[in-house]
Amino acid sequence: MNFMLSVKEASKLTGISEQNIRYYEKQKLISPARNSGNAYRQYSEGDIRKLKLIRLFRKLDMPVAEIRKLFDGEISLEEALFMQTKYLEDERKKLNAALKFCSSIHESSIADMDVDVYLKKMDEEEKRGSVFAEFFNDYKAVVRSEAKRTFSFMPDAPCRNPREFTEELLKFANKEGLNIVITKESMSPHFEIDGIEYYAYRKGSRFGIIVYCEMVHPEDYIPEGMDEKKYYRYRALSIVAFPVLLFTVVILLSRGDLFTTWEGIVAFGVVVVAFLANIYYIFYSYGKNFKW
Repeated sequence: MNFMLSVKEASKLTGISEQNIRYYEKQKLISPARNSGNAYRQYSEGDIRKLKLIRLFRKLDMPVAEIRKLFDGEISLEEALFMQTKYLEDERKKLNAALKFCSSIHESSIADMDVDVYLKKMDEEEKRGSVFAEFFNDYKAVVRSEAKRTFSFMPDAPCRNPREFTEELLKFANKEGLNIVITKESMSPHFEIDGIEYYAYRKGSRFGIIVYCEMVHPEDYIPEGMDEKKYYRYRALSIVAFPVLLFTVVILLSRGDLFTTWEGIVAFGVVVVAFLANIYYIFYSYGKNFKW
């Protein structure tokens, strides 16, 4: 279907007001053609699709600047949705905290409220929560980065030749819903996933053949907004955390009086939770595609 519509027709078809359509043009999200006779805007099928996408993303509260990056190819759909999900989760936490704080106000009138006390309490809660939230979000970003930096899977076939290797990569990508492009067929094939370049190789193990995939330029994939030093600190933490936590669990279990006090029980619980979280990290980053 090939058509050219006026702004009024485009508005009716997309459910976006004429004023907003012109705004999105000013923001360079769309570039409608102009009628050579009267210079009126004419909206193509591609423009209509873009406007519908804009409406969808704006309903998800995605900023116009992020939509522009998405349309310009600066970020992938996966990255855009990940950042928007993180933003919405943060907003939900703020709303939940606000709801909780509202329920803590017991005065019946403004005149009875000690506003300084409530502001101090709010500032303390925000400060306490922000430190932990920043650490958790940074650590989570590193986990996601590591999951893209390297991953592995067990193929159905042993990958004895380049063609078989390629078929297993394509099969794995199809199963995981990945957009893969093979750029070099060999026993050490190169390929791209969402514009990120990888190479693969195979190794034998007691479980069978394992295919390992690694970024060609891992240094280019550091989470947005995180400086390189912080990234490598968190990455080092993820590597040493497992043995340190395992050692701590063993030491705690060796103490006969561990479960005789509430402090001991709480300390053990915290270490166990951290230990399980680190196991999940290792599984998510390195072993989530293994078929045991």
